[in-house]
Amino acid sequence: MVKFFKIFIIILTPLILSIDTQAVEIIDKGSNAIGKIKNESKNVFNTLTKKSLKEDEIIKFLSKYVIIVDDKKGDGSVVYYFEDNVYKRYKNFELITEDVWKISKIDRQLKIFNNKSKSTWKIQPGKKNTINIKKKLSIIGKLHKFSYKSKTDYHISLEEKKLK
Repeated sequence: MVKFFKIFIIILTPLILSIDTQAVEIIDKGSNAIGKIKNESKNVFNTLTKKSLKEDEIIKFLSKYVIIVDDKKGDGSVVYYFEDNVYKRYKNFELITEDVWKISKIDRQLKIFNNKSKSTWKIQPGKKNTINIKKKLSIIGKLHKFSYKSKTDYHISLEEKKLK
């Protein structure tokens, strides 16, 4: 009986140890996956809760920069050039559309008009520049990545293009 027990221990010990090692590896891989999921969810949450520019910051930003964004209107990447109460959309330095914009008195957000339709923009500059564009009838807007460029530089480029 003792011999049987010794043989049993000799045979089963490596099996038990390998099962334990495999379990530790699975747990380690699982914790890495859980860590990745947590990090990605934090990034999504940070993007959704990221502070957008306030009224005075919006006006200051629009006076210094033009916004380059693909606004999903079918023109691809376009440039928004904001002036006093009018914005102009350019594609390859060619004027596409021109309409009005304003800061809403109620929620103090940027309102962009396109003919009769209106959308609300929440500009969120940072490491990942995003604009949350919300149409009038939708509850949640869509995030669009954007870049910006000095308004003076873009204006000079426009004038050079007109001279050619």
